[in-house]
Amino acid sequence: MDLKELPRHAFARHPWERVRADFFLGLLRRKIGNEGLSALDIGAGDAYFAGRLLADGPAVARVTCYDTGYGAAWLQEQAAARPGLAFTAKRPGETFGLVLLLDVLEHAADDRALLDEAIASAAQPGGWLLLSAPAHPILFSRHDELLGHKRRYSPAGLRALATQAGLAIAADGQLFTGLLLPRALAKLCEAMPSRKVAAPPAADHIETALGTWHHGPMVTLAARKLLGLDAAVCRLAADRRFPLPGLTAWVLARRQ
Repeated sequence: MDLKELPRHAFARHPWERVRADFFLGLLRRKIGNEGLSALDIGAGDAYFAGRLLADGPAVARVTCYDTGYGAAWLQEQAAARPGLAFTAKRPGETFGLVLLLDVLEHAADDRALLDEAIASAAQPGGWLLLSAPAHPILFSRHDELLGHKRRYSPAGLRALATQAGLAIAADGQLFTGLLLPRALAKLCEAMPSRKVAAPPAADHIETALGTWHHGPMVTLAARKLLGLDAAVCRLAADRRFPLPGLTAWVLARRQ
């Protein structure tokens, strides 16, 4: 979860975020195996995925969470509360066998420069990079503006960005096919003349669905099962090189 979405009170983790983590952890276990890598999570936010990676992922020996939004108080608190993870607000000076850019590139004014820097300064030769980003530019909406997104990506565009940066793509696909229609309908409603509003102002803290999930255990379980089924279908489609369209595009690649 992005730091600006992080609630200032106790909250229940959204099923979407849990299933997304399950999907990418499964992808890494299948494709990377047990290599005992060190990992860097760029734009790690509240480090939910980093914690899951250390606990449930492939044999990752350690995870460094790098986010320019970390303040001194956050760094001190996390260092005490989560000793298995390293946190930094400054670019690490070492290289890693696995570099994560999960829903990060869309925030950068120059996404190619960000990716080039990550490859050159953080990825070991032969190291892995996992990229994900919101898919389909036609769906760019006020929700994206609220989150500070500069763009959404076509799946082909994300692949092209990776290959132009010199990466060798090992796998790619899309995720959350079932959420395309609701997002498309929301976008359609925005386009109606009576619903047009000014772009939201920039804010240090925003409330989104990720931090405001308040449904009971039965609804939460049902949502997680449905999203999990969606993710399983998307995985099978990607494995067969016939990816289904989804709200998220992803690429797993290696530095050559």
